[in-house]
Amino acid sequence: MRARATALVSALLAIFSIAAATRSHTAQAEPAAMDAAGAVQVANSKNGSAVLSGALGPGDSLSGTVTISNIGTAAGDFTLSLSHLTDTPGPAGGFFSRQLDLVVTDVTAPAAPLTIYNGRLNSLNPTSLGAFAAGAAHTYRFDVSWAPTPADPTMNGSSMSVEFDWSAGDADAPPVNPPPPAPVVPPPASVAPPRLGVSIAASQRVLKRRAILAAAVCDQACSVVAGGTLSLPGRAATYRLVAARKTLKTAGSAKLKLRLPRRALKPLRAALKSHRKVLAPIVVTATGASGGATRVRRRIRISG
Repeated sequence: MRARATALVSALLAIFSIAAATRSHTAQAEPAAMDAAGAVQVANSKNGSAVLSGALGPGDSLSGTVTISNIGTAAGDFTLSLSHLTDTPGPAGGFFSRQLDLVVTDVTAPAAPLTIYNGRLNSLNPTSLGAFAAGAAHTYRFDVSWAPTPADPTMNGSSMSVEFDWSAGDADAPPVNPPPPAPVVPPPASVAPPRLGVSIAASQRVLKRRAILAAAVCDQACSVVAGGTLSLPGRAATYRLVAARKTLKTAGSAKLKLRLPRRALKPLRAALKSHRKVLAPIVVTATGASGGATRVRRRIRISG
């Protein structure tokens, strides 16, 4: 790849978030952002909304289109790539992105569509879209589908979100002090978000130990953070639990202790003495070496 005289420019576009095991297709807007610099400038027609979003069941599909333009004054080589893919497994631990197929098609000329990518959604590598002349625009259709067979019950309740990056460099710029070739670095052993399992009792007695206990299991090296809040009936304020953090250098498990803030103890005792229902929403997040993260949410009831 030759060096560019101008800095790369990109437009980040949040494409969709999908929930498994239902068949309703509810559109939901998500944010988009654009950043442009130099002679080549990237613009997208969905700035401020998602290309597609909704829910999928086995055999379902979603489609949406977006127009990408070069609003600069010079030609540019455009590239499509995937980033910020976040898988949130359901109760049975299924990872949704591993089940979905993605087809990206250039439909600028409807009579002569051109397939840009056809494969698993989470396997999309940076893909060249060719050169865009100044003022040129291309329309792309995204088709995401979930094969109807074989049915996988572990997908129930799973969800995911993903972003796609549109980047461009000045195609006509001469090389300027090109750096030496970068050494070839083998890809990391695991680039998928970690599989996260969380064990936490649905009801816990916390006043004596002043903490909520949980355990997390990762299938790879990861950093685990557990946090949450305490909601007391009749009080507008919520109390933030002291977060628990653990680092696993290899696949394994970690015990987590979310401590109660001191100022919550007195009102908590009063609420429990009055036999009021006290709930604590808990979120456990595992982040792998590749930056991919998985979150598991639980809500427990607090007893004396």
